[in-house]
Amino acid sequence: MPDDEALVCPGDLVALRQCDHLDGKRPVRLRVQEVWPSPEWRSWVLLYGREINDEEPDRDGKAVGVQAYKDALGRPGVVIRTDRGLPPGPC
Repeated sequence: MPDDEALVCPGDLVALRQCDHLDGKRPVRLRVQEVWPSPEWRSWVLLYGREINDEEPDRDGKAVGVQAYKDALGRPGVVIRTDRGLPPGPC
């Protein structure tokens, strides 16, 4: 499994289905602000960011923390990398 930092970086957009994160009560889209690495034996990584929600304007821009499954973050289309002006590689 890749490093948590290689999966997602601050500034990235993340779109998680309900089954892609712990305690998933609903799908979540967010712009990541912080990535808290987890021990290798854990199946998830803690992400903090701002929610992107066109359907529920009261949630749009709210601070949100999710425990996203590492396998889900590795699927195509879940993490949209933003141009950070950095060379390719981990954050």
